[in-house]
Amino acid sequence: MGKIRMMYKKSFILSVSAIFFLLSSPLSASVYKWVDENGQVHYGERPGNTEAEKVTIRQNETTKPRIIKSDKENSDSDKEQKAEEPAKPQYTKKQKRQYCNEAKSDLATINSRGRLREIDEKGEYTFLSEKQRQQRIATAQKKAGDFCR
Repeated sequence: MGKIRMMYKKSFILSVSAIFFLLSSPLSASVYKWVDENGQVHYGERPGNTEAEKVTIRQNETTKPRIIKSDKENSDSDKEQKAEEPAKPQYTKKQKRQYCNEAKSDLATINSRGRLREIDEKGEYTFLSEKQRQQRIATAQKKAGDFCR
């Protein structure tokens, strides 16, 4: 019977200690906001005057503190970001093969004809100048270089 009383006494003491700890923890502390006679806003654990209002403070456990870099680190990271080129899109083998075939076909078509013509918005044929033709050849060669092995 003595062991049982001792066990109850220990659990009672632990329970009272836990309740005391929870009630005295900073989580239950209140924050008050008030304005003094000079118009200055103050915050504190105890109200500064009778017009003080209780403020609820939200806490977010998932928010991590932001690391502030020094000016030197910021300038280095800015340079690195500027130096990085935008990522090229990834193509599947099938897409690469298709684009390669299109480029080869375009080159063959451009080189086999003397003058190139297109249909404009009005539905009329317009002929490309030699400069435009050379631009088309350069574009097709670049496309072939990018997608053909």
